[in-house]
Amino acid sequence: MFLNLFLYSLIAGLSTVFGIYLVRHFESWVRKRIIFLVSFSIGVLLATAFFHLLPEAVELSGDWFYWALGAIILLYLIEHFIIIHSCKEKDCEVHTLGATSLLGIGFHSLIDGIIIGLGFKISFAVGLLSSLAVIFHETAEGVFVYSLLLYDQIARKKALFYSWLVALATPFGAIITFLILDQVPQSILGWLLAAAAGSFIYIGASDLIPATHREYSFLNIFLILLGIVFVLIIGQFLR
Repeated sequence: MFLNLFLYSLIAGLSTVFGIYLVRHFESWVRKRIIFLVSFSIGVLLATAFFHLLPEAVELSGDWFYWALGAIILLYLIEHFIIIHSCKEKDCEVHTLGATSLLGIGFHSLIDGIIIGLGFKISFAVGLLSSLAVIFHETAEGVFVYSLLLYDQIARKKALFYSWLVALATPFGAIITFLILDQVPQSILGWLLAAAAGSFIYIGASDLIPATHREYSFLNIFLILLGIVFVLIIGQFLR
């Protein structure tokens, strides 16, 4: 089980770097098509949260809903405080700056690793689906992250170096989580799974769905549904 966790968490971490390399070498092509990966990621994230993480949390703890909602509020507050407006007009875009952006991105990657570690602690199926959800959205996020770093006038080589550091936070979080959960009571494990589900819901609904509204297409709707079906099918095969 530990070998599976290490392998999938490493792939999940490197998926961020993969997205960055796509931008470096195929920038115009990627920017036109990244929205399709985003749409598919939304379906995978939400389906994994509602069909796998939350049901497991409900079985383990009766207080799961506090932790799911708490994770959503916490991530909102974190994003709210690390994101600044590029100007004072209401319709301005928002972006993160410098070290603050790296801190936020690194923390996000660490959470992804924790989710993978929790998933494999429950079962191979939950761990695999959690890993896939992270992999798909981290690839898309890598494209956005690299663009933000360049926007913040960070040199391309330095941006790539920082991105590798951020990517390593995912396997680090997964391994540490897996190792320290042996003595954790089942109720606490349920709380953590509920928080993991809340983070997936927040990422899908807050960070990714708005991007599909800006580039409206019936294909986006189809890919979201395809992501949901993908999780359902994988879940059936892994029962």
